[in-house]
Amino acid sequence: MAEDKITLDPTTPKELQEEIDHTKTETGAMSMVMEEWEKGMNRMQPYHKQWFLNIAYLLGFQHLVWHPARNRLWLPPSRRRQVRMTSNLLMSAYRINLSKLSGSSTAISVLPNSNEQEDVDAARLAQKVWFHIKNDIKWRQIKRRLLGWVLSTGNGFILTEWNPNSGEMLSQVEEQEVEVRKVDEQGNVIIGEDGNPVSEVKTEVIGVEQYRTGKVSMKSLSPFSVIPIGSGTEIEDCDSLIVGEWLSLEEIRRQFPEKGKYVVPEVRDTASTFEKFLDGLVSPTTSQINPQGSSGEPAEKGAVVKRYWQKSSPEFPSGRLIICANNVMLFIGDNPTPRDNNGDTPIPVVHYREIDVPFRLWGRSSIEDQIPDQKAYNKALSIILEHHSLFKGKWIVPRGAHLKESNLDSSADEVVEAIPIGGQMPYMANINPPQPTLFKVLEYHKQNMMEQSGVREVSRGALPTGARSGTAIKMLQESDNTQLGSTGIDIAENDSKVANIALLIASERMVVPQKIRVIGKNNEVDVIENFTGDMLRKNTQVITAGPSIPFSLVAKQAEILDLADRGAFINPETGVTDWRTVMELLEFGQTQDVFSEQSLDEAQAETENREISSGAMPIAKRYQDHQLHVKIHNRRRKAPEYIKMVKQNPVIDQIYDQHLQQHGMFLTEQIRASQQAAQMGGQQQGGAIQEEVQNDQPVQQGGL
Repeated sequence: MAEDKITLDPTTPKELQEEIDHTKTETGAMSMVMEEWEKGMNRMQPYHKQWFLNIAYLLGFQHLVWHPARNRLWLPPSRRRQVRMTSNLLMSAYRINLSKLSGSSTAISVLPNSNEQEDVDAARLAQKVWFHIKNDIKWRQIKRRLLGWVLSTGNGFILTEWNPNSGEMLSQVEEQEVEVRKVDEQGNVIIGEDGNPVSEVKTEVIGVEQYRTGKVSMKSLSPFSVIPIGSGTEIEDCDSLIVGEWLSLEEIRRQFPEKGKYVVPEVRDTASTFEKFLDGLVSPTTSQINPQGSSGEPAEKGAVVKRYWQKSSPEFPSGRLIICANNVMLFIGDNPTPRDNNGDTPIPVVHYREIDVPFRLWGRSSIEDQIPDQKAYNKALSIILEHHSLFKGKWIVPRGAHLKESNLDSSADEVVEAIPIGGQMPYMANINPPQPTLFKVLEYHKQNMMEQSGVREVSRGALPTGARSGTAIKMLQESDNTQLGSTGIDIAENDSKVANIALLIASERMVVPQKIRVIGKNNEVDVIENFTGDMLRKNTQVITAGPSIPFSLVAKQAEILDLADRGAFINPETGVTDWRTVMELLEFGQTQDVFSEQSLDEAQAETENREISSGAMPIAKRYQDHQLHVKIHNRRRKAPEYIKMVKQNPVIDQIYDQHLQQHGMFLTEQIRASQQAAQMGGQQQGGAIQEEVQNDQPVQQGGL
């Protein structure tokens, strides 16, 4: 159609204009996606080869080589009685680095769009929404899987999108207006003055419609399933991107009920993305992923669903999303990702790297540098074990003596026949032990792998040679963490990108009121009822408040205790060390139980804050921690949103004043009682306690 024709500019070549117009049709768009997918997979083969090798070595298959003719990993045949020993040093370093990176959390902040109080409050609300999203999607689990790909291949991706088929199930009554005839009390039709029956319009319930609120969803993508299109060293610089994902036919039909039924299963060679038959590449005889029967049909019927994400461009201002599977177009339309603060529609995929390589989009894994040392380590260890099998005991027996192993009195390992020399008797061969240089070679390659991975003795819990002081051990630990520092910074920056996309989607797609639940300090739950995306006022710009760089927990705890000894955590109000703050910084884990009474007072004070905000007057009790209550109430009054609240309802400030006077009078009584008790030598301590139990009446204060 003429109105659908895209015109770049008057100088656009006719051939290019025809090609762009062709990609607007379903046939042309699907052909383009399939062509780009095939070209991308061929272009990515050198990377896939290295990633396969990394994962194979990580899994312990460390005697494999790449067969160029078969284009797969292959185990060469071994000679007779050859020892192939594998000591997987890669896995231990991988697990330590994975624990370091996944154990730290990125602190983010949302920038307000202006200094207006509404934007400042919306930015604070956006942070709560991000915490809610992280809890809802199980962020830590997604992050662990992502970091597994990052450490093994050097690359990992997170896709963030809106899932309308998820979230809380709601119901809505379906009504319809119908015209019915009026009847009297006896059930007779009422006739009007014109002689016709009198009608009226009534609303009738015709059913109940169930629907879901929808929610932000995320998934970790393997680098094998991502094909960037276009030039650039960042995903943001690429024109588009294809994500291939193997889905069963049932899942395809569930996600695409209208057109998914037309998708037929693909055979294994064309249907599986690389990670689907990784097990088959590593061990062809024991493949358990998507096995085929004798007919060649895959046991799991499915297909690769290809999602083509295109960012906004002059040709397509709103970008594009094309979804197809096995020559069936499942969806074609605009990119559903909301526009960012610059007015562009981004690709909702964020790229993580372990080692950033200049002038290259794809990252590099430290495993690549460890593989040669791991291979040499296994070879030296195998030579030692082979020598040990010979050194265990060999009997030299004259040929023709017909002497077998079972005829020997000892537990000799093996009988070796030799040409007899003048009545020679059987004797045990004297074999020299392995050369000491072999053990030095083992130590050399082990140390080299520690240098490459950044996981030395101190990170493995072993005391380094020559290190005795705690400062030296902390410096060695910091040296190990420094090698992960650049990876931690990259992770923190990309976490903020993910949060930015998630908040963009939430601000545009959360149109149905939802509950936002956030767990705060002391497990206090903050619930925001009837939240909708427009409450964010487009305050979705996220920055990193702190890098996700791992640290030594032992060194951190030692430093905190040292600061506590120097008086850094003394409470100015009491003059003693605030041990609760110290225990929280030490990640003690049970501070709420240890300080349970203080936690109850804090929760009670927060409840009073909510009551006062609603206009009610809470009554102070004698048994409360009045000093703590005053501190929490005044902290509430210092918050920016309190100023706005008082402007709308000045009575709230008066209620706070009177309530704090109640706590102040109780504090005065306690101070006076403690002074009297000190003067009398504590003789009246028992009477004071009994009086407190019997006289638990609130202090009378004038009303408003």
